[in-house]
Amino acid sequence: MIFGKISEREESCETPEGEDEGGLVTVTEALDAMAIGPFHVRHLLRMIFFWAVLSMTQECTPYLFPGLRKFLHADDWAIASFAAAFPLGCMGAVVSGRSGRVLMVALLVKYHGLLQTIVASEREEEQQHRGVVGSVAASFLLDRLGRRGTVIAISPFAVILGLASMAAPSMHVLLALRSLQSVAFSTTITALSAWYIEFLPTSNRGMLMAAYSLGWTNWASFMAVSAAGFAILFLTMYMAEESESPRFLVACGKLGEANDVLAKLYSSNRQPPWKPAQLCLNVTDAGANGHRSAWSQLLEKESRQLLFFALALFGVLASTTVLLDTWGPELYHALLAPESQELPTRILMLFNIGDLSGVAMSIIIIDRIGRAGSFAIGFFVQGVLLAIITFIDATSHPIMYSLAVLCGTLGAACRCFGWESAQMWTLEAFPTEVRAVAFGISTAAMRLLSILSLKMSSEYVHTLSASASLRLLAAMLIAGGFLSTGLLPKETAKEPISEGVVNTGKHY
Repeated sequence: MIFGKISEREESCETPEGEDEGGLVTVTEALDAMAIGPFHVRHLLRMIFFWAVLSMTQECTPYLFPGLRKFLHADDWAIASFAAAFPLGCMGAVVSGRSGRVLMVALLVKYHGLLQTIVASEREEEQQHRGVVGSVAASFLLDRLGRRGTVIAISPFAVILGLASMAAPSMHVLLALRSLQSVAFSTTITALSAWYIEFLPTSNRGMLMAAYSLGWTNWASFMAVSAAGFAILFLTMYMAEESESPRFLVACGKLGEANDVLAKLYSSNRQPPWKPAQLCLNVTDAGANGHRSAWSQLLEKESRQLLFFALALFGVLASTTVLLDTWGPELYHALLAPESQELPTRILMLFNIGDLSGVAMSIIIIDRIGRAGSFAIGFFVQGVLLAIITFIDATSHPIMYSLAVLCGTLGAACRCFGWESAQMWTLEAFPTEVRAVAFGISTAAMRLLSILSLKMSSEYVHTLSASASLRLLAAMLIAGGFLSTGLLPKETAKEPISEGVVNTGKHY
């Protein structure tokens, strides 16, 4: 075996008597020592596919509306309820017991009034960004089944739900199935995000994380395609030779299993074995943390500060990117093609190309500029570019029109930097023991805040002029840039991610 026998003693990581200090390594050092090779390519391609499967489930919603109206005779209320099935279903996974049922009833009443206000727009972006509130529920399974185990356990249910939805005899049945499908979605996306990052080396982590966003596209797909995607996801994950995340295994004190996984990684990467070594872990400290829940660990001062910043980050996204995705096409229509009766599809396609170009660019530079640099581009620079559009009269001259389109394309290219880096920072900043819970709480908060921001914006977006509305969004983006860079607790780019706080001061 590459790493020899792993030490499972209960004292701290000190060199055993008669043993060379150089023989002790942490799981971070073991993963960082692997050169980028076949394993990392395979790991990335898998994640791109997984991300595409998740997008099938979420982004097919608007393409189902015509069929629901025709075959199930769905009215506006039913369509809105179907779009809201994601947040309602996910919230149902979070609450339990008598108090949970009372909370769910209250939420249902609130959602009914909210959806009646928002339904007129019938925009998918409005619904999709409200979807994954139930990601908090994933922490229960992740702590017990692990990252890979959670995906394997949930995927078959997603397949069954997708196939059953095809044969739903009524809207009521379809709504119930869609709500359950949302639980599978939110749990899977949280598990996959943690599983993916915990295999990555420190030096190229940002690049490899940015690259899988290429799998998030607009799929005009139906339930059958989503079910097939989850079936392939299950088979791929079940057959993955890498098994569970070695970081998660170390955090659980399963040193022997972690050593086996690392040995397989080096073998599959065709990398020569290095000198025999032992994975080092302060089992005493790990055991102490093991008796405390992830929720209680998040309440500690250091973790609490990180969580507050993560919540602020996702709050900025809920107030800016979510609104821009929702109302942006209509605002651009009014500013760039007011004489047209239809959305300027060519311009919007150009903006989509800009978005894709931004993802490609982020793969190259995201680790070089750090997370602070990414926040500056994603929020501040994008806000400035959008503000410029509002001061240009695009209809006055072709040059002014071209300048406005250029600013919009560049702004779209900046978009991914803020969104991706918010997720990256949250996954990188927290230790393995609380990473999934912190990520779930942050994304859940974003979905709830998105509901509030969408309700508020629906009141003014059709009363203010397009330039005033876009200028307001630009101002919030610029403010988000100052907040995210000025209050950043720590830079996580190219920094080892932690498995827990231990006495040695080393990252495990």
